[in-house]
Amino acid sequence: MSAGGFLFLPECNPWAIEPLEDYKIMALIISEPQTRKLIDMPRAVSLLDKMFLDRASGKIRGLPRRRLKGNEKQLNIMAAWHQGYDLFCLRAYVAQANTVTLYNGKSGQIQAIINMGYLSSLRTGAATGVAAKYLAPANSKTLGVIGPGWQATFQVEAVAHACRIERIMVFGRTPKRRKEFIKQMTKIVQAEWHEASSVEEVEGASDILLVSTDSTTPVADGQNLKDQVLVASIGANAAVKHEVSRNLIRQMDLIVTDDLAAAKADSGDLIDACQAGIARWDDVAPLEQFAAAGAPQSRLKRIFFQSNGIADEDLAVGRYVLEQAKKKKIKVRRVTEI
Repeated sequence: MSAGGFLFLPECNPWAIEPLEDYKIMALIISEPQTRKLIDMPRAVSLLDKMFLDRASGKIRGLPRRRLKGNEKQLNIMAAWHQGYDLFCLRAYVAQANTVTLYNGKSGQIQAIINMGYLSSLRTGAATGVAAKYLAPANSKTLGVIGPGWQATFQVEAVAHACRIERIMVFGRTPKRRKEFIKQMTKIVQAEWHEASSVEEVEGASDILLVSTDSTTPVADGQNLKDQVLVASIGANAAVKHEVSRNLIRQMDLIVTDDLAAAKADSGDLIDACQAGIARWDDVAPLEQFAAAGAPQSRLKRIFFQSNGIADEDLAVGRYVLEQAKKKKIKVRRVTEI
């Protein structure tokens, strides 16, 4: 039944993998506020955990991020396809315009256009949650945060879901931001929260260290790292960005990334380390390798995880949101022809 340009959708199974034939002649428009109501962090971590298993079994094909510069703005695009769903995902963003378009792989029809303002940050955090599940030191209790910004809120929530975190140390260059971040996050994650006075203090305390900045110069040097630690870098997802030093990478026993092709194009710190001979691309492992193996019996001492953000992740959360929109019969806009 439709009214005023809106569609009330019938209930369906959110885990069904058959093509969405009943909706092949229309595209559903799902807004950013609606996405917030349809998925949470625990679900996102679970979906991405499954997604990395699917990558390991060869069910997903993807295209890494590509960038097209204009006079003032830059278009960023990436794509993925899932064999079981037979669904294509095209992620595109320019400045604040940020969407995923889902295409039926059989008919080619657009199934949905989804605002990714919230989902892109959610899935980035969830990917680190999956990494922490498989790569963090056993019995990790202390989480360190360098860069208490928007993305870090999702990182902390995801890691706290994946591991039994008891203590969280936060450092940022601006004391006011540090305090505001802690005040906000105490409502989301129950732990002992501490405001650190330096990067070195956070490094020395952390079992898991999150670096989430937009820096073009390294902010974490690794001088005070524990003997066993997982360092996760989230912000250095472009060749010109740098969050950790060569010295930090030199100390790592293992380097892991969400997608090797994306890392070779976009991971500023790994590109620099490989060019300097500190690391080798042949030794960088994909996260799906560890998801497929399950939680290891023993972990290497120091592990570095580089998150790039990939369309496979967008497809996982985007498809779930679409199915939930139908299941919950929410009021969504429809476009019958594009």
